[in-house]
Amino acid sequence: MTTKRFPAFGKIMMALRYAGKTPSGECAYVVFDWNLACAFPRVIIPDGIAFENLEFRFLAGLDVVIAFREKDADRVFALAQAILQVNPHILNALNVDLPQSTVIKNLSGEVML
Repeated sequence: MTTKRFPAFGKIMMALRYAGKTPSGECAYVVFDWNLACAFPRVIIPDGIAFENLEFRFLAGLDVVIAFREKDADRVFALAQAILQVNPHILNALNVDLPQSTVIKNLSGEVML
């Protein structure tokens, strides 16, 4: 069995969850780019990291936004699938290069993929 590792800042969010707290702000962001969502609670997944090797349990029950640039759009579906396995409250994807977002899991728990 392979041990999963946390994405950057994931251990901090997991420590908050163990303490019975949630990240401050409206939601947790998952990004591929170190320059995105800097003002919000976020985790960063750089290029070359396999999603199946990452720990996402700290996102369970939270509102989550995958914020990405167009150049990373091909990675969003696989990341969303990995995050959905831990059952976030809501999961949205936001392409910061376009003026729209995509609901992946809505308030009623419906997965829209």
